[in-house]
Amino acid sequence: MGLTHGFMWYFAEFVGSFIFLLGGYAYMCNISLKKTLVSALNYVELVIAWSLAVGFGLAIGVIMGGPAALNPGVVLGQMIYCGLGVGDGLMLLLMEFLAAGAAVLICMIFFWDSFKASPEAPKRGIFSAYPVEKNMPLNFVQEVLATFLFLFLVFMGIAFTGDALVIGAVGFCAVALLALTLNSTGFSMNAMRSVFSSIWFAILPIPNKNKEKVDWTYQIVVNFVGSSIGGILAVIATTYIKSIL
Repeated sequence: MGLTHGFMWYFAEFVGSFIFLLGGYAYMCNISLKKTLVSALNYVELVIAWSLAVGFGLAIGVIMGGPAALNPGVVLGQMIYCGLGVGDGLMLLLMEFLAAGAAVLICMIFFWDSFKASPEAPKRGIFSAYPVEKNMPLNFVQEVLATFLFLFLVFMGIAFTGDALVIGAVGFCAVALLALTLNSTGFSMNAMRSVFSSIWFAILPIPNKNKEKVDWTYQIVVNFVGSSIGGILAVIATTYIKSIL
């Protein structure tokens, strides 16, 4: 249960996760709220924004010497299959949870006036992912597959390079490719991006949040369990492939 790494190893996970989430959430605020310079969804912009956010988050996490997991499913997979200690794993999950809170808080502060000017705009989708058509069994399978494919691409790129810029580029390309899952999964593939932020969405005093409720059943079943299974399977598959190459 003990911790085996220094402070910076865990802090790097916080910083990488924070950059990843802040970039994505800021874009979502821009397209969802009034009194912003974007104000409308552009699919290409959406893909680029999230791809840059993930790429920079991965690169900074690696540069700072951290594991750059940035995903609870990855942490759980490393705990189950790669020998990551329970204490280390729990600390990484805590860093991801705090990073989600910090990202939501910063967006709330920077877009305070926009939130106040947008009483009718839906806000829970800024910080968490939902599908266009809700079909829980199908959405669950889609989330598992999308998460597995995304992380498999990232891990196979990381397996053969330790260069932070290359890893960031791999993250960028993987997100851009998996943007095809947007309609089916809501573009989550990460419990930190949806479930952790949903907790903070429910806690923080976001203006005009009104009575918007988090769909906890969907968040837990699809965005936590589904993405975690996909992450665990990706860790196992890529670790095995790397061991035999």
